[in-house]
Order: sequence, then structure tokens, then C-alpha cells
Amino acid sequence: MRVSNLTLDVVGDAGSLLFDLFVAVAFTAVGLEAELYGLQTFDGNVALAAWTSYMGALALYAGLVVFGGERLLPRLRSLSAV
Repeated sequence: MRVSNLTLDVVGDAGSLLFDLFVAVAFTAVGLEAELYGLQTFDGNVALAAWTSYMGALALYAGLVVFGGERLLPRLRSLSAV
């Protein structure tokens, strides 16, 4: 019974780590794409470009700082310490 609980714990931790990695990469990619789109549309529609750039900055913040720096990086450091 203990081996089963240990296996479930390891699988759960790995799944959670992979989820955080996926979300961090997804938010970062969406943020970069939004920033590039905002720069491309800056000549035509300034309001759309500003809004898109703002949304891109929020997505980059979520991907790099929240999921990458505050959640994913400490977990990876704790794994490398083991």
C-alpha cells in the first residue's frame, strides 16, 4: 500500500510540474505573439496596438514571473537539490 501511495505522489508531482511548464511556455509564447502583433499594427490602429501590447505584457508577466519564476523555478531547484 505504501508503494502505491508513493507512486501516486511521484506521478502527481511530475504532472503538476509538467502542467506548470506547459502553462509558462504557453503564456510566454502568447505574450510574445501579442507584442509582435501590437508592433505590427502600431502604424494603422494605435488603440488596438496599445491594447494588444498591454495584453502581451500581461501574458509575458504571467508566463515568466508567475508561472516561471514563482512556481516552476523553485520546484526545479528543489529537484536538483535531491
